[in-house]
Amino acid sequence: MVVRSVACDPCRRAKLACDHQRPTCSRCRHRGQNDLCIYRARPFRRRNKSNIADEEALSENMAGSLPVSSPDEENSNASSLPRHYPNPGYLGMSSHSTIFNQVFSSTTAHAAAPQHDVQQPAPPISPALTDSIQDLTILEKGLFALSHLDQLDIPKLASLVRSWLDRGVNLPLAAPFVPQCLKAVANWSNHPRPSWNTSDYRIDARNRVRLLLESTQKPIVVHQDSSFELFVSQILGENLRLEALGIFLTAAARATLDTCSFPALFTTDRQRRELTKTLSLIGDFCLETCLALDCLNDLQLVLQYENFIVHSQVDGDQNQGYHSWRRMGDVASSLFALGYHEKIDEDMHNIPIFLAELRRACFARIYAADKSLAIFLGRPPRIVKEYCFFQLPTYLGVRNDEYAAGFDNPTQSSLSNANWGISGPTQNDPEPINYTADTRCSALFASLKEEVLLMFRKRHLNETQRISELRSRVVTQWQELPAHFRLATSLKDCDWSPFERDFLAGTRLDYLHILLLLGLVSQKRASELDQSLLEVASEMLSITVEVIILRDRLVNSGTSLIWKVAQYGLPAAGIVSLALLHPISADYRPFPRSKMLQDLSTLVAEISIGAWIQAGEPNFALFTRATQTIRSLLDSLTAWKPHTELCSSYQNETTDLTEDWNAFIDSQPWEFEMDFWANLAEHPTLTG
Repeated sequence: MVVRSVACDPCRRAKLACDHQRPTCSRCRHRGQNDLCIYRARPFRRRNKSNIADEEALSENMAGSLPVSSPDEENSNASSLPRHYPNPGYLGMSSHSTIFNQVFSSTTAHAAAPQHDVQQPAPPISPALTDSIQDLTILEKGLFALSHLDQLDIPKLASLVRSWLDRGVNLPLAAPFVPQCLKAVANWSNHPRPSWNTSDYRIDARNRVRLLLESTQKPIVVHQDSSFELFVSQILGENLRLEALGIFLTAAARATLDTCSFPALFTTDRQRRELTKTLSLIGDFCLETCLALDCLNDLQLVLQYENFIVHSQVDGDQNQGYHSWRRMGDVASSLFALGYHEKIDEDMHNIPIFLAELRRACFARIYAADKSLAIFLGRPPRIVKEYCFFQLPTYLGVRNDEYAAGFDNPTQSSLSNANWGISGPTQNDPEPINYTADTRCSALFASLKEEVLLMFRKRHLNETQRISELRSRVVTQWQELPAHFRLATSLKDCDWSPFERDFLAGTRLDYLHILLLLGLVSQKRASELDQSLLEVASEMLSITVEVIILRDRLVNSGTSLIWKVAQYGLPAAGIVSLALLHPISADYRPFPRSKMLQDLSTLVAEISIGAWIQAGEPNFALFTRATQTIRSLLDSLTAWKPHTELCSSYQNETTDLTEDWNAFIDSQPWEFEMDFWANLAEHPTLTG
């Protein structure tokens, strides 16, 4: 039997004789094409003609960056384990699979009537790992991410993330994994590497990417008695996965966003923004490589959500709204594919409690984000409650710094509905303010917001009673929250930690936002504002301005400062501006007009001087347009107007009173201290 030898790619494409020497044939050596001399692992496998040109073009583009490897090396590094969980994943009751499963069950029952435990057919075995690892597109994404990651100073990034975590901040969903991923990536980067941009580096990079891809394609095996440590051991250390790298990069990007200066890495806003975009770009390639591998799992869903939040804070939701909108769609698609919109039960699904809680948190967090983005952009929500089993994560009874440690031992059973009283904490064991509490509150209010969105579609109908009932439910929901979750004073008077203070402000704003939306639904004309709507808008604006002023005493408890201003502050400022433009009805109770003007002026000043947002940051264009309009309004309201005939009588009445009044009595003209302001307060037109 004649054994056919493999020709290298350059000789094969040029249709020249190849002496088949490894690792480089003599023809390629003479031509100085050592890096281009690559032998295909399966040279005699038939391929579709439509794919040949694409593969050759990719191989030519990557030839300069991919190291040389022989088929023996590829076979020794590649695993032969198949994927046991092929996508598309969850298929619902209306799908073809449900119908055919019923047919299969019926057929089996007729064929073997005495048997009661019918084994479901095994899922089809997908191609081996080697087929995906040799895909040039996936390799290119992985090599791009790794090459850029190696150019970063990982120890300094790790220090930045640690200082960020020490402030009580974390990633809302990935919080239990961030410390472990941080330590694993730091250890992984400490291994000696060849010099950058050498052939040895390219070989080392390709081997590392291969190991990462192999680990990423392995299923994460869990059982009902599996511990959190066992789960983490399958994603870190020798089993380091691309999802873990992505979580580290996401945490680093969030830490960079929340830190004004970190001299080891950046000192100016421009350097900070550049580093944030670099980290988010590398994280994107980690996520896209995971998606290309077609191995959907819990960790990937967590990474998808956190990546969406980072892009919301880097790109904005208005300036490049399509990008955030598309990523939100990708997250929702993965949620449905995994089936986490259905009831999650640890006993029924044979999973540990901590994993069930993580999945419930994923649903609640993604559900709330979908409603917030839909309202902000005025688009329909993707996740509809009618098609989901509404569920919330359980109170774990731990603080943020103990979140991962308490992940194994939740103290309460799972919530199956939105009532806090069913399995919530007792008075002796109050629920702490942490990311779990924020997830629960935001999902509860998001459920009510979905009903308000539905009412916007039916504004032509007379639903006064429906609006009144929903308003009562919103107020009841607020009253049912634990007392320490409800903001009762101003933020500066709260003796709480920065995280807790930010949580109180965010929860109050979320509650007022629903009342604002209900007021807009019931409003027939923009010029005829309801008294209750104006009061809600005024309070929202005041809280938002206070959050801006006290931003140094707050940390991100779930939503960033920019998002709070965009989601809550701007709509409230719009309602207040309308109230100041139009005459107020005699039926209105007196309202603090000066307070409204003060809040609007403060909002405009903080944005205009760039105290907390500058050009190039997310939603800056939106804020700029809004402040220009508000500034025009303030100019028209406060402009100096000369006396006219209409006020001549008033002038005559006050002339005698003001003839003897002197603003600078007993003081010098340049002194504007206490005596001046006390004297000014006694002006006849201001007294009373």
